[in-house]
Amino acid sequence: MTDLPAAGTTTANTAYDGEVWIGAELDEVALESCTLTRLRGSGGTWTRTSLIGCTLEHADLAGLITRDSSLVRCTLDGARLTGSQWLRARWRQVRASDLVADSLSAHAGSWTDVTLTDARLRELDLTDARLTRVRFVNCDLSGARFTGLRCTEVSFSGCTLGGVVGVTALRGATLEWTDATSALPALAAELGIRVRESHQ
Repeated sequence: MTDLPAAGTTTANTAYDGEVWIGAELDEVALESCTLTRLRGSGGTWTRTSLIGCTLEHADLAGLITRDSSLVRCTLDGARLTGSQWLRARWRQVRASDLVADSLSAHAGSWTDVTLTDARLRELDLTDARLTRVRFVNCDLSGARFTGLRCTEVSFSGCTLGGVVGVTALRGATLEWTDATSALPALAAELGIRVRESHQ
């Protein structure tokens, strides 16, 4: 494992390339205006850690557990967040593309001015989260959990919403026709409506 930022420190304007932080524990660490390319940080634990103005390219953060941590003005390109937990996390002004993040948990998190494009977010957990000005574009959200979610100016475009749970929490969100169609069976199930095939 390469050297880690020490607890309680701030690191700015640093380029990390191919760093190995697998299983690492970060506590009250701040990274500002840093580039993290091919970071291997799977299975770690980050507590009260902030990334501000950072770019993460092809970072592997699968299985990462974060608590009370923040991503602010960050860009994620081709990152892997499968099975990661962002508990009570704050994401603000985040742009993510080509993300692979099945079973990502953002339980009780807050996302503001976030755009996710071409992301695989199957079984995403947004239970009790708050989303403000969030856009999902060409994302696979199959099986996502929205129970207790609070939405303000949230939109879906070209997304898959089959098998989602808590779809009624999307009240106030904007869905394109195909997105709404993919969510209809889940909505009908939650409302106790039985849908059957028509017979000629």
